[in-house]
Amino acid sequence: MMTSTPLHARVALSVLLLLGGLACKGEAAPSDEAPRATTSTAKELPDLVTLTPEGIAAAQLAFGQAERRPLSAQLSVPARLTFPQDGMAKVAARVPGRLVDLLVKPGQHVRKGDALGHVESPELARARADYLAAATRAQVTGTTLQREKELEAKGISSNREVREAQSAFVSSEADRNAAEAHLHGLGLNDPEIRSLKTNEHYSSRFAARSPIDGTVVEVSATMGQSVDATTPLFTVGELSTLWAQLDLFESQLRLVRVGQRVSLTTSAYPDKAFEGQIDYVGDVVDERTRAVSVRVVVPNPERRLKPGMFATATIDTATASTDPGDRPVVVPKDAVQRVGDQDVVFAAVGQSQFRAVRIKVGRVASREVEVTSGLEPGMRVVTQGSFLLKSELSKAGWGDAE
Repeated sequence: MMTSTPLHARVALSVLLLLGGLACKGEAAPSDEAPRATTSTAKELPDLVTLTPEGIAAAQLAFGQAERRPLSAQLSVPARLTFPQDGMAKVAARVPGRLVDLLVKPGQHVRKGDALGHVESPELARARADYLAAATRAQVTGTTLQREKELEAKGISSNREVREAQSAFVSSEADRNAAEAHLHGLGLNDPEIRSLKTNEHYSSRFAARSPIDGTVVEVSATMGQSVDATTPLFTVGELSTLWAQLDLFESQLRLVRVGQRVSLTTSAYPDKAFEGQIDYVGDVVDERTRAVSVRVVVPNPERRLKPGMFATATIDTATASTDPGDRPVVVPKDAVQRVGDQDVVFAAVGQSQFRAVRIKVGRVASREVEVTSGLEPGMRVVTQGSFLLKSELSKAGWGDAE
């Protein structure tokens, strides 16, 4: 009895120890799945940014929308402002003489036909006198010819006398026509010539008149100056509409067409954009510069723009597709941020949370970006304040801000 009891106890104790050892070994065995799960979780990077109410107020967030439409691609080129072809006139003396008065000043508005000044011209006085004398002779010889024809019909005058009267009339008409042509050559028009009277003083004054409505932009002569027929005295310009002249290279011609909108900025008004429209694309390539002239019509109702100014012309070169489905998805340029090696935009998922959406960028314009994948039309994205969200995302462990 005393020997059997310890034997059974020892057997039972050995079984218990063996089972206990196997159990302990099973609990200590490492799991093959746990390290892999931990590694995978470590690679999960955050895509949500949460801002406090104070942070949202400080960020002053603004939003834009992803849309399917043509990318507003733009082309910027230098431009120079000029008068339109029919919007500027150089007023010359037209007769040799001396400028005796000035009736206008620079900046003064004038109407077509207004006298700007007078030229005293002895040659004009002689030409007027010659014309009046020739016109009088033509009138007298015409009357004589008519009377001789009537007398011949009554048998009182001979045919020879009629022929002599006819010859005198033809000669006087030729003299009158020559004198009239001389006056035309000196600058008088038909109404001015018809207004001449035989009993008026043979004035030697000639009025230099504006040929257009506009503003006197320059007075080139001084009172008392001797002038000839071609001496410029005044410049009159119409400033309500100007031309902007652009020079485009051959490679740029495919981007422009008549009717395109153009925005112009100048150093005089850096915060003001002046809108115009292309109305002519040149037909000839300059052999020296390999450029083509393009003309833009620019309304200038406030007279801010001045001929001779230089400007920067920005042409909207976007072309609309007939099929809306073919148009790219476009977002404002400020909405796209580079985080690490990813381009992202931030979409609001709540009042204080924003999700970083990975996108692929295509063409880039001055204010817009084409998104080729990752973004659906209609999605609302952060524009102003997106850089702050990028900084918060980088702090959370998603790459380094560039």
